Amino acid sequence: MKLLRLLPMTAMALASMSAMADSTTDLVNALVAKGVLTEEEGKLLSKGHESEKAAQDKVLEKSSKAGGKVTISDAIDNATIYGDIRARYEFRRGEDSSNITEDRERGRYKLVLGVKTNAGDFYSDIALSMGANGRSDNSTFGNAANSSNGSNTKETVYVKRALLGWKVTDWLKVEAGRVANPLYTTPMVWDGDLTFEGLVEKVEYQWGKVNLFANFAQSQYIGDRQDFTIINNDRVTNDLMAFQGGAKFDINERVSAKAALTFTKFSNDHAPGAGPFVPGLGSDSGRGVSLGTTTTATNDIRTIEIPAEVVFKLNDSMKLMAFSDYVTNLDGKDRYEAAVAAATASSATRGAVIRSAGHDDKAWLLGVGLSSQQGKQPKRGDWSSRLWYQDVGIYALDPNTVDSDFMDSRVNMKGIVLKGEYFLRDNVVVNLAVGHANRKNDKLSAAASQSDIALNLDSFSLYQMDITYRF
Repeated sequence: MKLLRLLPMTAMALASMSAMADSTTDLVNALVAKGVLTEEEGKLLSKGHESEKAAQDKVLEKSSKAGGKVTISDAIDNATIYGDIRARYEFRRGEDSSNITEDRERGRYKLVLGVKTNAGDFYSDIALSMGANGRSDNSTFGNAANSSNGSNTKETVYVKRALLGWKVTDWLKVEAGRVANPLYTTPMVWDGDLTFEGLVEKVEYQWGKVNLFANFAQSQYIGDRQDFTIINNDRVTNDLMAFQGGAKFDINERVSAKAALTFTKFSNDHAPGAGPFVPGLGSDSGRGVSLGTTTTATNDIRTIEIPAEVVFKLNDSMKLMAFSDYVTNLDGKDRYEAAVAAATASSATRGAVIRSAGHDDKAWLLGVGLSSQQGKQPKRGDWSSRLWYQDVGIYALDPNTVDSDFMDSRVNMKGIVLKGEYFLRDNVVVNLAVGHANRKNDKLSAAASQSDIALNLDSFSLYQMDITYRF
């Protein structure tokens, strides 16, 4: 109890000392102005007082840490706790080529809790979240382990991020561990909840009026390397390499632009015996029908992606945005030929259908957005909306990474999405999202590695409404 009483008194004393130091500096400046002291003598006196003030401020900061409800190591310069809680209502409807439909209605909730720290040039980001799937932090109401009542069990919390960073220079950062996706991209290519496991380098450099940026990622995608001298006994593994360069710049006082060029490669060198990606047929129908063979396979994926946006400042708070994304798989034809060969080996008929469907290895997105924001940080009353159309070929993208919501985690889909959000308070947001999509190539399945609708989709609709509390 004595310690608790002494801490406020100590803080007050130190604050008084700091104020005295400020007064002394003012007095020295006045004496120099009147010619009592030379400028050199004034600088020497001021420098001494500034050093004393800096030391006092540091002691005051540590004293405040000790007297707070949360304490951190003296080695840590600062720590920030952050997170969000979200509740969601969701409705999904899917229909296959035989007019079989599935309606899925559910309530969901999400929790993310994290802490960021800084210690000199080093920093960290640790975040916990719900949802075992990398593309979703959600848990569904009543979904419990061992098929028991959800209200009588507890949910599992997973490690979402475990990041160690080093600010090497003003323009270079290096991060290792389970890190946030560093790439400038869109949900068509990368789901927003996905993270990378490995090493990331980030570059930001101001060149005149142009902000240049580059992001590089070396990620262990599946498994670790384990090589044997015995044939076909190596561990099945896969690496992901991404290299991105881009620029953000002002065209004039009211118009700005941003664009990037990204090269991504998935390696399959150490996956002996692993089969290639083979899509199912569009005519396959019914509940639980197969969407293909080895739909998680990332063989023959080497993409070029070009995301871009142009922002028009309409007034002090309102902005209009046009945005786009384009992807081509440089190895799309090889991915197609591998699928044809594997399908033909098991069924000549299925192989012929897949061959006739062609090698669609392109994906593109085009959209517009309108927003109103009062300052740099969102405030009560701010809002934003986005509308876009996307078209994804069967061999264009990795089915494991595409957005899990609006196309139900699938490729070979095309459709439109509308999203809007409104800030009820600075930290409370209401979101509404609507999407509709159709299968692009009717000869092939709407392939997915995981999906929420248990049909080979011919059409798909999604409605979501949620409220998020941020802290």
